[in-house]
Amino acid sequence: MPKQNLHLKQGTVTIAEDEPFQLEAGGSLSPVRIRFAMYGEPNAAEDNVVLLCHALSGSAEAHDWWPELWDEGGVFAGGEYCVVCTNILGSRYGSTGPTSIDPKTGKPFGGSFPLVTIGDIVRAQERVLRELGITKLHAVLGGSIGGMQALEWAIRFPNQVERCIAI
Repeated sequence: MPKQNLHLKQGTVTIAEDEPFQLEAGGSLSPVRIRFAMYGEPNAAEDNVVLLCHALSGSAEAHDWWPELWDEGGVFAGGEYCVVCTNILGSRYGSTGPTSIDPKTGKPFGGSFPLVTIGDIVRAQERVLRELGITKLHAVLGGSIGGMQALEWAIRFPNQVERCIAI
């Protein structure tokens, strides 16, 4: 856990219940569940929210894989930012992925899980943030495929992103 007494909210947002989530490479998913963790709260001006995008093997619990960000001297140690991290679409940590049940067969998708693009991941994240009432981001930050997500955010949703930090 973060060393600060930051509010950690975890949950799952379900999207695409009424209309399938169309995938860029073809196919669709319905419903789609995205697991998230939120550290802190958005302020009234909504100018303190940072979306932290994880690498391929990461999870929404960013304090587990990047604890230095919350340690003394870390960028989030002061508690002034609201940090949101989602498990990517296709993740094994609670978001819809290969281990999820395919509603058509009643069995796990396994190898039949459709191809998911970085664009799909970012569109799903945007829907989750919207469900959480977040419409603009102070920054999007990520390393590895998290960095690719950050770049995609800057391209796809430029009016919602003030800063893009791709590592």
